Amino acid sequence: MRKKRIKLGPISGDRLEDKRRYDLTAALRILRHAGREDPKLYTNNSDEQIQNVIDALCDLSVHDGMTGLVNATFFHVVLSREIERSLRTGKACGLMVLDIDHFKGVNDRYGHAAGNRVIQSVAVNIMQNLRSMDTAARIGGEEFAVILPESAPEDALRAAIRIHNALNPLEIIVNGQDLRITSSVGLVWTELCHAGSSGELLSEADREMYRAKRSGRAHLCHPPFLSTMVTQEERSILMDLLSEENTDGR
Repeated sequence: MRKKRIKLGPISGDRLEDKRRYDLTAALRILRHAGREDPKLYTNNSDEQIQNVIDALCDLSVHDGMTGLVNATFFHVVLSREIERSLRTGKACGLMVLDIDHFKGVNDRYGHAAGNRVIQSVAVNIMQNLRSMDTAARIGGEEFAVILPESAPEDALRAAIRIHNALNPLEIIVNGQDLRITSSVGLVWTELCHAGSSGELLSEADREMYRAKRSGRAHLCHPPFLSTMVTQEERSILMDLLSEENTDGR
């Protein structure tokens, strides 16, 4: 049996228009499944529509569809860049990892829709307490991370305390039920950990976050400050803030 030859070469004319139409339909389907449909994606101007779809796909590629925070892939890109900047400039970069306490119990008792509502509410509160230069990401089911660029350890701790205070407790009404949500946080910084990669720094932050879990949850844990990092007065102020925060978190 003779094999049918496939003619290779550039697509042109009607075939090119058919391919464009198919690609656009496939792209719109992806955006629809991700909940990213928008009236501006449907215009009479084909060039404008294509550009709008490209922009929407680019946005989808770096953001978490449920929360609007950056996704885990883009988070590692940003963190790697900030670690390099820290090594180059000598200015520390802070990283905090936050995990919602007893989240499985929320899903089991109230359903996944309620769990999604909790995740979205936590994300909104994180975003409301960021500086413009900070980057917040959803890096797992109920796990978040915040990159704190060019932050001395005392500044990173102040930022972490501010975010943690906004979330502990977080009271949400879901299906007529009052939910009281708490979170555990781990904080580290490049100046102390000497991390060479985003994965290493994230592992250090995870370690502190799990220490917060073991300490009773609703806590914020971090490595000890080196004596040269902060003055005695700054240390006293920060320890008072942290003590108040952990007491309130209980």
